[in-house]
Parts: sequence; C-alpha cells; structure tokens
Amino acid sequence: MSRPNNEGHRANGAPENETQNDKLYFEGGGGAGKALATMKARAALCGCTLIEMADGEFLVARWNYSRAVPCLRAVGDLLRQIGGR
Repeated sequence: MSRPNNEGHRANGAPENETQNDKLYFEGGGGAGKALATMKARAALCGCTLIEMADGEFLVARWNYSRAVPCLRAVGDLLRQIGGR
C-alpha cells in the first residue's frame, strides 16, 4: 500500500529533511567534516581505523601497527602506501 507524499516524506518513506546529525557532521568549516568522513571510509575499506586526536592529528591503526599523521592529506598518502585507494 502506498503512502501519500504530502507528509514531508519521499515516495520510499524517507524524510525529505536532513537530520540534525547530518547537518552538524557534514557542514563543518569548509567541508572538513565530509573530508574526514571520506577518509574514515577509505581507511575502513583497507582494514584500518582512523581516529581524530585532540591535538588535531590523526591516528591510523591496523592490526599491531599505528601511526600518527599530521593532516588528512598525509592520511591519504599513508592509505595509498598500504593499499588503499
């Protein structure tokens, strides 16, 4: 049974409005939140965990190996070295 599309929902039942979490996470300063989410996904695809540390650096961990890197560009370089895209 199909539900009418007049309640702020798309035809598939998903709400048309973004959730507050999406806005807070992805609308960072200059897209920084989206870049971080992308890097976390890339790290997960190659079996790593990406952790943002309090001092602004990042920790890339895999198995018994971890490495602190200063910025997201360095994270991307490291992931390429260990087999990520």
